[in-house]
Amino acid sequence: MAIKIGVVGIGTMGLHHVRNFYHHPEVELVAVVDPSEDRLKQVIEKFPVQGYTDFRDIIDHVDAVSIATPTSTHFSLAKEFIKNKKHVLLEKPICEEIDEAKILIDLAEKYQVLFAIGHIERFNPVMQELDNILRVNKPVYIDIHRESPYDPRIFDADVVSDLMIHDVDLLLFLLKESVTLKSTYGISVHSNKNDLVIAQFISESGILINITTSRATEQKIRQWNLTLPNQFIEADLMERKLYITRSTNGSLEIFHNNSEVKYKQEQLIEKVLVSNYEPLQMEISDFVQAILKKRKPKVGGWDGLLALNIVKEIQKMINNNMP
Repeated sequence: MAIKIGVVGIGTMGLHHVRNFYHHPEVELVAVVDPSEDRLKQVIEKFPVQGYTDFRDIIDHVDAVSIATPTSTHFSLAKEFIKNKKHVLLEKPICEEIDEAKILIDLAEKYQVLFAIGHIERFNPVMQELDNILRVNKPVYIDIHRESPYDPRIFDADVVSDLMIHDVDLLLFLLKESVTLKSTYGISVHSNKNDLVIAQFISESGILINITTSRATEQKIRQWNLTLPNQFIEADLMERKLYITRSTNGSLEIFHNNSEVKYKQEQLIEKVLVSNYEPLQMEISDFVQAILKKRKPKVGGWDGLLALNIVKEIQKMINNNMP
C-alpha cells in the first residue's frame, strides 16, 4: 500500500518536493498546503492533488508530511503533525531555537513516528564518494566555499542558518568527530542580517577547517578543498566533480622523439567517477524507505540538532565580535 503524503509549503523547494513525491512509485501524494491560493492553483494544474490553505485540513488524510516552509514555522507545524502520529520530513534548519528542536525530537520518540531533517547535501553523490575516501585517509586541512548571489526570497534567516549549516552538517557527517569553533566574523551586505560569514574550526583530532559562506557573491560556488598528507582533493558539489592530486613518488620522465626529455611529471590528477542522480530524490527515497522498513532515516532529528547547536555558536560569537 502506498504511503499517503502531503507537502506543506510549495515555494521553490516545496515544488521540488511535490515533483519527487508525485513520481515516487511507493507514494500517493494526496495534498499540498500553502497560504497562497495562486501558488496552489499553479501546482494543482500540474499535479492532480488536493490543495489547502490550512495544514489542519490534511492531518486526517495523510500518513506523513514534508514541511518546506520558512524556518520560523517549523516548530509549530512539525509539532502538530507529530502529535497526530504523522511521520515528518522537515527542511533544514530543524528549528529556530535549540529548545524547540529538543521538544520535537522528544515528541517524535513519544509518538513513535519518523522524524527526518532535510540536510540535502548528505545525499549529494560527491559527498558519498568523499565519505568513502575519508574513511581511509583523514585530512589535515579543509577549506570550504559556499557562495551565491543574493536571493531576496530568503527573508527570515541569516547566511549561517540558510547556507553555512549545510557544510556544518557535512563536517560532522564526514569527520565522524566533534569540531570546536575558534573564530568567526560576519558582515551585512544586502540585508539587515549577516550575508557573508567566515568561520574557523579545529576538529577533535586536530584537523583545521575554514568555511566561507556568502549570499553576496555574483557567482555560485559549492567547493570543498581538502589537504591530506599525500594528496589534495577538490570537490565541486554543484558540478558533481571530484579530483584527487597525488605525487608520483618520484618524477616521471616523458621523452620526445626517443631522444630528449620533454618534461617531468611529478603529480598525477585522478578524476573520480561520480554518480549522477538528484540528491533530493535520494533524500525522499530514504524517507519513504525508512517509513516502509521501520528504520531510522539517514538524517534524523539529532543530526539537525547537532548542526543547529554549532550554528547558534557561530551566531553568538559573531554578535560578540561586533564593534
